[in-house]
Amino acid sequence: MTPTNPQSVIILGGGPAGLTAAYRLIHHGYRVTIIDRGPAVGNALSSGDLQNGPEPFTILGCHRATHALLHSLHPTPQQPEGIIIPLEFRLPDGSLVHYPRTAFPSPLHTWMNLLRFSGIPWKERWRLASWVEQLWEGETELPADLEHRTADDWLTSIGQSGQTSRVVWNPLAQWLTGNDLVTMSADAFIRSMKPVFLSTHPDSRISVVQDSLLTRFIQPITEVLRQGNATILHHADATQLRYERDRISGILLRDGSLLQADWYVTALPPQQLTPLLPERWLTRYAYFQQLTELQSIDRTMLHLHAAQACPTPRLVLLSGTSFHSVLVTSLTPNRTDFSLITTDSQCAQTQPDSHLDSAISELLRSCGLLMAESRIASTRHRTVPNAILSLRPGAKLHRPIQRSPIANLLLAGSWTDTGWPPNLESAIVSGNRCVDAITSDKSA
Repeated sequence: MTPTNPQSVIILGGGPAGLTAAYRLIHHGYRVTIIDRGPAVGNALSSGDLQNGPEPFTILGCHRATHALLHSLHPTPQQPEGIIIPLEFRLPDGSLVHYPRTAFPSPLHTWMNLLRFSGIPWKERWRLASWVEQLWEGETELPADLEHRTADDWLTSIGQSGQTSRVVWNPLAQWLTGNDLVTMSADAFIRSMKPVFLSTHPDSRISVVQDSLLTRFIQPITEVLRQGNATILHHADATQLRYERDRISGILLRDGSLLQADWYVTALPPQQLTPLLPERWLTRYAYFQQLTELQSIDRTMLHLHAAQACPTPRLVLLSGTSFHSVLVTSLTPNRTDFSLITTDSQCAQTQPDSHLDSAISELLRSCGLLMAESRIASTRHRTVPNAILSLRPGAKLHRPIQRSPIANLLLAGSWTDTGWPPNLESAIVSGNRCVDAITSDKSA
């Protein structure tokens, strides 16, 4: 039921967390204003334009908040939500190996899959499967210092070789979290691996949505917001959060205007949020002080296509190259699209396009993904600064919960404390929690 005198909410940032919060708040009858510095909301999600084709994305079965939101946006989809695909790894000799999938009950399927996975040498496989079994039986426990050790150090301690870490664990960690083994904490690594290796069969399945986040996520939410009379301000740059008696009283924009509301949700990266906070809060509240300890990583995406058939989508994790993964999809019979991702922001900027095309073509051919007679038709890349939270040792302690010490201020974003790595699921969960906090507030 829509309140007769609905409260107002200002959302600072039009990324996935901000859009999720806005979408749900509109349905609850709140008056919503989104402030975004970009030319359009969701700009950080859309790394290309529709003329060059959509950019598919993957979802794990355990990403329930993402699945629920997509189902809400598309209750009667014209096409399946996603195609289930296997996880493939590129070995040093250029060959590809699948991570096996079995339908055994959990946890038996986990144990069998690990033993059958030929991407890891047999002795290391057996050692790892035995260690997992000991965890299940309670014969061993995870060390208490995992948050203060690197994943690389911990993997060595349980008998995983340097080559296995480079070929399997590092590209997998980078695909799931954007972080590499040398810099991320062992705790973050284990948490990110659980959905893939230590969960039920439905939770660990990987689906590829052969469509873009723009058409599946951004555009439908934007349409709902327009129908709900939400205000969306583009190219609007906030410069300060104003406060009175430890409550936000307004947001000052660069053009001098002051916007006011009952509630405020900041869905900005920590590097953009902290300059807006009053100095008094940074010195008084540990909650805000810890934000300055968080670090972020750049993310670069390359999108290419070639005139060749693609019978089925594929996801290949790479080693020995700057790119940690390549997603292969096709929306038309005679075109194959390749999406490569890296956290090395210099890899696509320091090479001329012709050299980059040649290097990518050689890489894709070595994996058997690009036919010998095929040529890359186009290459476009985009680097998003500070796109991924660094999960270095100690970072877990600094990820804030959504409720701040300020009564009418909430924080949203994939980098906040959600129990997930900094991914789309984390962003959506954070937006949901902000909405739950607002709608359940008894003083409203």
